[in-house]
Amino acid sequence: MGNGAAGVTIYDVAQAAGVSIKTVSRVINGAPNVRPGTAAAVQRAIDDLGYRPNAAARSLAAGRNDTIGVIVDRLQDPFFGQIVAVAEARALELGMDVLVASTGVEGHRATAHLARLVQRGVAGMLIAPFGDDDPIWREIPRDRPVVLIDRRCGVQGLDVVRADDEQAAKAAVEHLITHGHKRIAFLGAPLRFSTVSDRLDGYLAALAAHGIPADPTIIETQCADATDSTQLLRPRLDAAAPPTAVFSSTPMIAEGVVRALALAGRRDVAHVAFGDFPLADVTSPPTTVIDQCPETLAHAAMDRLLARISGTELAPEDIVLPTRLIPRGSGELLPPPDAPQTRNDMKRTKVTAMEVRQ
Repeated sequence: MGNGAAGVTIYDVAQAAGVSIKTVSRVINGAPNVRPGTAAAVQRAIDDLGYRPNAAARSLAAGRNDTIGVIVDRLQDPFFGQIVAVAEARALELGMDVLVASTGVEGHRATAHLARLVQRGVAGMLIAPFGDDDPIWREIPRDRPVVLIDRRCGVQGLDVVRADDEQAAKAAVEHLITHGHKRIAFLGAPLRFSTVSDRLDGYLAALAAHGIPADPTIIETQCADATDSTQLLRPRLDAAAPPTAVFSSTPMIAEGVVRALALAGRRDVAHVAFGDFPLADVTSPPTTVIDQCPETLAHAAMDRLLARISGTELAPEDIVLPTRLIPRGSGELLPPPDAPQTRNDMKRTKVTAMEVRQ
């Protein structure tokens, strides 16, 4: 399937002509319902760019519509809300529609949404899978472009656009260690999410690199939302050897941590969150975060998806985007001079990610 000079695609033609991909496809296929002025603009763009139509471009007029399907966990999650907003804005620029579906992290809903989007004949899909090896995702159609965003899944041969979760988590925990902390709690969602699993690996790697024993009693991987993280952190703050710092693995979990600290009247516990969240910069103290910009992820994923929809031939790629740590105050708090640094009854000096999963 060849394109024009320098890899020109139907997406480039649509942008140059100021029309949708579907309109370009109609002109290419000689459809009668295109205004003469629009057809002339498209033809000029084709000639100027040296574009050569291919089978993938013609498929838009032969059974595929100009709609993109987007599947995420929950629309009320600000992270996924921003991803959807970017997808809709990018599609609108091209005259394309977007069908958005939320799974609620439930397998039967994910399966139903996949089937519905295929039935609707979407041109491509942007999917945030919620289980690295969940058999649900084997039902992802392979006859149309699909890009996974934020997480991997067990299906091979698909594009993935994600953050460097493990290295970013390692940097966050090392930031706390450099400020004197050794008892650092980890609060995460279930480990079936590849993001959380990678972030736990980064947390454990940072502790091991500094010779700090990992204590399973302050590692939690069952936080489904902010309410869970509040409830699960509170008793740990009152323990005989409480954590002096907390690493939150998602923005929603971080919100629950902030609430738990506020309810306990604790402003002395350091906190770094993976991902920014509303009001994080005005908490007391403001929350230090790993900046995992959802807009950047969404634009990169849409670039990839639109290129594939246009017919560009690309090898499947795991696209890993960098992150940065934004210090705001909470992650820079020092532990109290008399803070316990290790559990007296702890006999092991290393806890592996596999042990935590068990």
